[in-house]
Amino acid sequence: MLISVVVVTYQSAHCLPACLRSLEQANGASRMELILVDNASPDETKALLDAYERRTDLPFARVQTLALSENRGYAYANNRGLALAQGDLLLLLNPDTVVTPDAIVRCAAVLKDEASFRAEAAVALASTAGPVSTSDPVSSSGTFIDAAHAVQAQGARIGVVGCRLELPDGTLDRACKRSFPTLTNSFFRFSGLSLLFPQSKRLAAYNLTYLEERGSFPVESVCGAFLLTTREVYEQVGDLDEDYFMYGEDLDWCYRIKRQGFGVWYEGGVTTLHLKGGNGGKRSAASLRHFYQTMLIFFQKHYKNRYPVLVFHLVRVGLAVLFYSHITVQNVRGRRDRPSSNFLCIESKKREM
Repeated sequence: MLISVVVVTYQSAHCLPACLRSLEQANGASRMELILVDNASPDETKALLDAYERRTDLPFARVQTLALSENRGYAYANNRGLALAQGDLLLLLNPDTVVTPDAIVRCAAVLKDEASFRAEAAVALASTAGPVSTSDPVSSSGTFIDAAHAVQAQGARIGVVGCRLELPDGTLDRACKRSFPTLTNSFFRFSGLSLLFPQSKRLAAYNLTYLEERGSFPVESVCGAFLLTTREVYEQVGDLDEDYFMYGEDLDWCYRIKRQGFGVWYEGGVTTLHLKGGNGGKRSAASLRHFYQTMLIFFQKHYKNRYPVLVFHLVRVGLAVLFYSHITVQNVRGRRDRPSSNFLCIESKKREM
């Protein structure tokens, strides 16, 4: 069984080598095809990819590179990579990640109950894995693989798996296990109540901080920095939504995947290092604008019709206030990026980096 690993780069020369080395050392590398898509990087990233593709000592089944002529966003670039993929399993991976040797095969074992994956995962489990979480009524005993397949046996087919993402300081990247940003979840998150009461199932529902970060359980969304799915799911749900430029496409994809009846699984027993900033570096005013616009786009696509028109406009204004507040704080701290004046305008097809 072939696993297609799609890595999208943009000004990623500083972090990509570590990511590629970790993939070379991954268990099951010989059954992986590596698809590297560059988003018109102005630095030396493209030259690095060209040199990498020419290497003859790599353990992968094959390596393909694709250089795009312009940066049309992360979702667009991933879709170009997915179009080239031939694998039965599809992994979206950020260039600023470092995977542990067993991360991919252990997550693959959740999706595909194949003897070879289970054997490789069992070897890794013998030395690294603990019991699954008991804070969620999934399973109280057994390995993470058995817990996941027990869920599937009940009729909830798992279509996506994400793993625990660890920041360089050793803390959890909270985006790796999330609920959808409903109005209430978003309010509790941005008001700070979720941070004040991290063990509250109601107030901390967005980042699920009340669940064990090294546990195993179903969630609503995982992070696109490490997102594993199947070809069946991809063909049924379709591409990532290219209306999202550089944030939110993973959340939207998980939402649409769940709408098709598939489950999303968080595997906290597997850790991947997430350096952050691997596709463009610092949080500029432009990237912050995309971040907050993403929330508005998601709300408009999936929640707008549930509420009166007034609610949508209040959400729109609220996100604009958050954006300009964030920019103001950055300026006070010394970063003098000039904010865009057209935050409230959503242009689905024409975006600038």
